[in-house]
Amino acid sequence: MRFLTSSFYLLAIQLVLLQVVEAQIREDVSEIAPYTVVREAQGYEERAYPSAHWVCHNTSLQDPGLTADSFWPLFGYISGANLNAVSIPMTAPVTVRVQKDNQTGNWNTMMCFYIPEAHQESPPAPYSEDVDVVMRPAMNVFANRKGGNLTTEEWATFAEEFKATLTTEEPTADLSTYYIVGYDSPSKATNRRNEVWFQRT
Repeated sequence: MRFLTSSFYLLAIQLVLLQVVEAQIREDVSEIAPYTVVREAQGYEERAYPSAHWVCHNTSLQDPGLTADSFWPLFGYISGANLNAVSIPMTAPVTVRVQKDNQTGNWNTMMCFYIPEAHQESPPAPYSEDVDVVMRPAMNVFANRKGGNLTTEEWATFAEEFKATLTTEEPTADLSTYYIVGYDSPSKATNRRNEVWFQRT
């Protein structure tokens, strides 16, 4: 579990920092990325997400550590740093995909914001070369949800236990890449929504 634990610490810390920043600049999100529940299992569910535009920022890190480098370019984009100079409402969830590059040893991460329906057909192009509007293909994920204000250790345990479950229960799960997913700012005290996703192959 060493790979999952160390990389998950990186993204769990990043998500905590991201949520603190979000709490200072926004209220509740305006829209949640649509999905369909395909199947409910013991403690988790399989979901189908349709293809949709997301705005994303990639990083490649040599060592797990604290970083919020992806947030600010994405926040700039939805705040008007795009060719149409339009402000785009904040949505949920914020997803962070993480994968270890075994050739370079780096941790490759991609943070994405869902682009709301009003801009899905023709999302404005970003000014920053570091930000990309991507059409995320339709995908199925195994999603596990947990409430509360999770500590870094609790996030890591949550992910490790879910991976162990999928190892035995879901042979089609891609366990080499996963997502940590946040919906709420720290100011929300109850009914918090924290998730870990593994994609179905």
